[in-house]
Amino acid sequence: MIAMRKTHLTLTALVLVIASAIVGVAYLVGDPLLHSIELTTYDMRLRGQGARVPAGQVVIAAIDEKSLAQLGRWPWSRRTQADLIAKLDAMGARVIALDVFYSESENQKLLEQITRLESEQGYSSANSPYASLKVHLGADTSLAEAIANSGKVILSMVFLSAEDGARALDTREIARAFDDVKRDAIPVIHGSGDRALDFPLPEPAGLLTNVSEIRLAARHSGHINMVPDSVDGTLRWAPLVIRYRENFFPSADVQAVRRFARTDQVALHAAKYGISALALGDELISTDAAGRALIHYYGPEKTIPTFSVADLFNEQVPISRVKDKIVIVGATAKGIGDIRVTPYGPTFPGVEIRATVMQNLLDGDFIKRPSWLGRLEIGVIAALGILLAWLLPRVGLWSGAGLTVALFASYILVATMLFRVQLIWLNIVYPSLFVLALFLSATIAKYVSAEAGKRQIKSAFQHYVAPKIVDELVDNFGRLRLGGEKRTLTVLFSDIRGFTSVSQSLPPEELVRLLNVYLTQMTDKVFKHEGLLDKYIGDAIMAVYGAPIYRDDHALLACRTALEMLQELRALQVQWYEQGLPQLEIGIGINTGPMVVGNMGSRDRFDYTVIGDAVNLGSRIEALNKVYGTHILLSEFTYAQVRHEFPHMREVDVADIRGRQEAVRIFELLPVDDGVVLDWLPEFERAYQRMRDARYAEALPMFERLSEHVGDSVSRHHMHYCRSQLSQAR
Repeated sequence: MIAMRKTHLTLTALVLVIASAIVGVAYLVGDPLLHSIELTTYDMRLRGQGARVPAGQVVIAAIDEKSLAQLGRWPWSRRTQADLIAKLDAMGARVIALDVFYSESENQKLLEQITRLESEQGYSSANSPYASLKVHLGADTSLAEAIANSGKVILSMVFLSAEDGARALDTREIARAFDDVKRDAIPVIHGSGDRALDFPLPEPAGLLTNVSEIRLAARHSGHINMVPDSVDGTLRWAPLVIRYRENFFPSADVQAVRRFARTDQVALHAAKYGISALALGDELISTDAAGRALIHYYGPEKTIPTFSVADLFNEQVPISRVKDKIVIVGATAKGIGDIRVTPYGPTFPGVEIRATVMQNLLDGDFIKRPSWLGRLEIGVIAALGILLAWLLPRVGLWSGAGLTVALFASYILVATMLFRVQLIWLNIVYPSLFVLALFLSATIAKYVSAEAGKRQIKSAFQHYVAPKIVDELVDNFGRLRLGGEKRTLTVLFSDIRGFTSVSQSLPPEELVRLLNVYLTQMTDKVFKHEGLLDKYIGDAIMAVYGAPIYRDDHALLACRTALEMLQELRALQVQWYEQGLPQLEIGIGINTGPMVVGNMGSRDRFDYTVIGDAVNLGSRIEALNKVYGTHILLSEFTYAQVRHEFPHMREVDVADIRGRQEAVRIFELLPVDDGVVLDWLPEFERAYQRMRDARYAEALPMFERLSEHVGDSVSRHHMHYCRSQLSQAR
């Protein structure tokens, strides 16, 4: 059983180690399905915070359905947009961020045709009859002048991959655009020395900017790239920095906040693995290695303060809603807007995402996913693996389930609280899945080990207990207490009288056959009454009742076994007589008392047995059958358990037992066969009582009569005892 338990622990631990390795590898490699589930839990945690009220330093001038109804279909004339910038500037906006892109001149083709017509007709710019028309069509110039006059406008640019169509762009135009925006690159990189560009970072294949006239009018430009999550297309990360041609370009949102803070101190902190943080003045914004930050959404759509451009033109927007704020102009009308998928739904306006990022930059409250968090999660997984690998094999199914639920709930609670209080995104799915996987693995390992254990128990006990007991052990082997425990049980010893002389009178093969027949029949009686065959001691049998499966009626079962053993012996004697074989007689001793039961022996070889003073007393009582000429003797302790079950029992003597300080009352269990008359028992009890009272003269004739007429061997023994006492008295 010890070996079985060690095998069980080893198997369970091995399965847990394998499960740990599988989950660990899945974590390091990144399983798309599990990552998708983790992103879902992230979105739930984000939404679980509830809508928050932003500080209000960023507002949206929305090109909404109302504005389209009043000002016409989009895109509006750039003169109208120039008027919008002038109006925001006049109302005291500190920064005007345009979520609008001007990749082509508004009337480029028409102006080119007028210029060609002037040339063909010989007109110069000074005397051209088309001069007023050209001025009217020169909306780009009007917009550029408004941008330049304001000095507060942040324009956009877009970095393109090959898939986005970068190959179709004119390389000379890309080069000119790069020269124009190179001034916006971050000038300072800390912590990387000469190896600033050595870490791996995806780079775009091209650049798309506004037309030259407009882009040169703006003080700052920044990229407006958004990178949806590859798993589900949801926007969770804001790329604050993008590397292009060995330069690091900030986003337009960073540029807007930089202009709002009136700082030119923009720096990048890099390490060997990549970007670590972006510095705006004294503020340090942590990023991942790719320069991204997790957007901390304030709530669903329209959580960021928003007003309609139509209301602005209608003088219905108070100056307080614009003054000293970052105003981002962008479309929210669903028909023309930049609609994105976010944790709050699939129709979130892109302009509000940008406004959220700006407010996050000002508040410094992006969701945090530090680079060291991955190592912490690996450490948590390893610690949970070690803890559960040690505990789960040693506890039961329900205890293991309780432990698993406790760890699962505790980890989710910690992850939720870290998210809510510290804005730290701790991975939930992998550690939680790991805990569940370990529990399931341990359960499966325990089941496999239990089945092996059942087979081992059946193999170990099928030769020692009845099949019924074996089946019960197999089904409930947890009740088999190993290692030794003290329990009140009943022990039965049976021995053949005069076996030495019998063995000398028979050839070895006949002796073995005789003994095998005898032991088989006697063992069947032990099994019939659910006893444990402890061992054969030569021709003797030792059986235990109440173990390994405990029974309250163990003393009764032992006595019934003894009576049937004697009855079976009588049937065997008839067969042996007919075969000319010796007639065997047996003596049986039974005792009930506290004894230690369990596996006894060395670590490698042991027996399931019982030891103790009560066991020794049972053996001594069996030996007393030779003294009194009886077949079944019980101790007073067994007698107390069964005295109401068997009508024919008598007290035989109060015997001094070797090894015990106190004498023990001995009782005989008398078999009742057909035709046996026991009407002399009352006379024996009267004689026995006189002997116990030391009235030997009165008891002696009574014992003599019982010895002569009944042939009672116990009366014969007491007759001799009474005579010796009377002789000593003379």
